[in-house]
Amino acid sequence: MSTLLTHNNSGRGSSGSTSGGRTTTGTGPAPAYGGGRYYGGGAAVPYRAGSRSPTRSIAPVLLGASFLAFWPGLWLTSAYLYNHPRPYTYYNASSEQNETKPVTCACAENSVCGCDDNDDKQYMNDLIGNGSYDALNKSVVNVANVNGTSTILINGTLPDGTTAAGGNEAPGSAAGDGLRILLENAGWWPVVATVCAVVFTA
Repeated sequence: MSTLLTHNNSGRGSSGSTSGGRTTTGTGPAPAYGGGRYYGGGAAVPYRAGSRSPTRSIAPVLLGASFLAFWPGLWLTSAYLYNHPRPYTYYNASSEQNETKPVTCACAENSVCGCDDNDDKQYMNDLIGNGSYDALNKSVVNVANVNGTSTILINGTLPDGTTAAGGNEAPGSAAGDGLRILLENAGWWPVVATVCAVVFTA
């Protein structure tokens, strides 16, 4: 029974799913950066936090919430940190010069993640803008000193159930399959199927 209930909650795109991936229509917030191709963390396809990032295969490091004090704002849970292998270079309108900073993206533990190293210019422009600190969307990106180095910090955490469009699996389809299997094992599936047939043909 417990296996069936777990399966019931694991369908991509269902409200309790943290598997990410793609579904036919996509679920949750749509990618809003780089012309609607990327999530705030830089990934085109979300995935389970703690996995390697899909494009650059960055291996994350898990830090407890108490070790995230350098991050502006409050983390209520541990988080996986994805340290980008390359820094970002951008033009800062305030200082009127190019600046280069290391980048760390983070996703809350047991969540859907959108972190990935992304050098697409449109994505970077959407994320950083003109480089002005005041203009940053601080719910997604911020700047802070990490071990004495000014670092771009990106929150790549996405709501449970988030998937990208373009897959072959209908959102939450595994949940429907789990319910069907549960009813079959209980001997009720033929009855439910007959009732549904009568209701939809009446």
